[in-house]
Amino acid sequence: MAAILMFVAWNMGEWHEFVHLRQFRLPYRATLLAVFFLTVVFDLTVAVEVGLVAAFITFIYRISSLSRCEAMSADDYPAMEPLVALGKQVACYRLYGALFFGAVKLIEDLQDHLPSQVLLIDLRNVIYIDSSGADTLNDLARACTKHGVRLLVCGLSHQPLDIAQRSGFVQRVGSEHIYPGWAAGLASALALTQAR
Repeated sequence: MAAILMFVAWNMGEWHEFVHLRQFRLPYRATLLAVFFLTVVFDLTVAVEVGLVAAFITFIYRISSLSRCEAMSADDYPAMEPLVALGKQVACYRLYGALFFGAVKLIEDLQDHLPSQVLLIDLRNVIYIDSSGADTLNDLARACTKHGVRLLVCGLSHQPLDIAQRSGFVQRVGSEHIYPGWAAGLASALALTQAR
């Protein structure tokens, strides 16, 4: 009976698959090998628990590294030339990726460098916002109100728009300052700066 169990265990190991580990990134390789060795040395329950935690940490790291915030410049967008001439009165940023608890630092950094008149943020390339991201956006809106800065938002759609509405962000900013596209947001930012 022991020989049959050893034979079944040997075939279940699928040793030929270890050759393919080279095609994965280091965090994935480490997770797979750790789960394998924990299964052999301890038991399946411990291996699954450690594997889930390691996979979760790897996922959070990968998604947060894909999220970024870029300052917009006239070199990339010639229509911004009049706003660039205003210097620190206006700031324009575009966010990419997912705005979740692992990436809220992007919005918190914007709060630390508010312009004097208008902050325009483009969320067209944001694919997901969680409750932490929504809270941080609301904090940004409150900080803008406190410092007398007009916050303009472009490109909200699908899930980000839904969470922005349900969290009260759209109401706090004002629906008249939510624009479907970048061009409308730029035109409004220019009009607001000329009106002051």
